[in-house]
Amino acid sequence: MGLTIVDTVGWRILPRAGGPIVSVPRGGMRRLVQLAVLTLPILPGTLVAQDPDWTVLSVQMNADLSAADGSAEVTMRYVLGPDSGRMLPLTRPVRFELLGFGDATVERVSVSSGRSFELWPTQGSHRAASLFLSEVTAGSTVPLEVRYRVEAAVHEDGPRLRARIPTLTGPAEPIGEDGVGFTARLILPPEWVASEGFPSGLREDTDGVWSVSLQTSPSMVGFRGRSDGLWRPGVPLAVDLVTLLILLGFSAVGWRHLSGVARRARA
Repeated sequence: MGLTIVDTVGWRILPRAGGPIVSVPRGGMRRLVQLAVLTLPILPGTLVAQDPDWTVLSVQMNADLSAADGSAEVTMRYVLGPDSGRMLPLTRPVRFELLGFGDATVERVSVSSGRSFELWPTQGSHRAASLFLSEVTAGSTVPLEVRYRVEAAVHEDGPRLRARIPTLTGPAEPIGEDGVGFTARLILPPEWVASEGFPSGLREDTDGVWSVSLQTSPSMVGFRGRSDGLWRPGVPLAVDLVTLLILLGFSAVGWRHLSGVARRARA
């Protein structure tokens, strides 16, 4: 039986066929309307919150610059999992993003399964793409290997070098249980010497191999150095040395002042 509201002041509802009048008290209807207004916006949010999405559990980056031609061959190894629960969100794509730095950018990447996909420009030098995982193994995590080439990763000015290698970041990356969620290894030609790295924790492990460990992925890994094998202090080290010299100077002045005060007091 269809119903039509004919009196919104008294909230009386009449049947179309002339049946009995259905009356709803003013206070009761007001409470029903308030309950509907408060409840309806909550239900969609509750449903979305229960639907898991992808998250990156750990990332390993290997960048090979040993060809010394200005390029970098990059391999990214991810461990992916659901952001809640243990069920893999296979119906959702994994979103990847990359921020280019001048000529150091990437347009296309390949996956270990043989597939490749293009990173589409979004705004400025930012690029992004979404990838559905069609082949997964049993379990609550999925390993994924992605490769790409940065053609203009290294800028050379005589013997001086400046390397900028963009990192392909995945969805939300939580801090690892041991405090390390991202590790990177850079393989340099044996005659290259890096004097200033980014992030600042970049250190040489063995000859020609530099590494860094962080809690989350940076947008870029890079360094400044030389191709002639001569070591030069970088800006951070120079700042530290200047700061140390200033502190030593203040300490010497303070020591001389206190020594003079002590001698005058004994006299």
